[in-house]
Amino acid sequence: MHEPSRRIPYRTWPGALAALLAIAAYVGGLTFWDRHTPGARPLDQGETVGVGQARFVPADGWQMDVSRSRAGRSLLLFKGAHKFRVTTGHWEGGPDGPMVRQQRLMERGQGLTIDGDVSDFVTSWGLQGKTFAYYGAKLAGRFWQVVDLPRKSLVQIDFYGANDGLEEAQADARRMLDSMDLEAAPQ
Repeated sequence: MHEPSRRIPYRTWPGALAALLAIAAYVGGLTFWDRHTPGARPLDQGETVGVGQARFVPADGWQMDVSRSRAGRSLLLFKGAHKFRVTTGHWEGGPDGPMVRQQRLMERGQGLTIDGDVSDFVTSWGLQGKTFAYYGAKLAGRFWQVVDLPRKSLVQIDFYGANDGLEEAQADARRMLDSMDLEAAPQ
């Protein structure tokens, strides 16, 4: 009778150990990177910041949330529990379309209540658009929108935060909006 050949066992532990070390180095490296990369960037007093064609001067004490800002498209500033988001984009419709959509999203999607009617606003630089206030159980805010039809551009500014300290933060938001113009070079 023919005796079966003896199989020589493979050594799998060196390969498994190498794979485990590679995974640990990768995850450890990502964790190290995350912990040592700042999520917020303080802004110098009087520094002008820009997003798309919009530029403005942040109020003192506000910081940029680096992880929630996208170069050339959106910029999120925060101070405590309050946020100021500027979003820019291309728009080819009429002046009211994005405003109606934003109100619907806030009411139906986020469960917020629109406070009053949409009204017009004009800043000291002559920037003009539409605005409305909103509130929910734990936050309140104001939304501003500027549509520049000749340039086919849309700028939306959303200020919101906790009810505590809202008036002071909203005054900062209004100062930032008043300093805004749409003359920045497109990014």
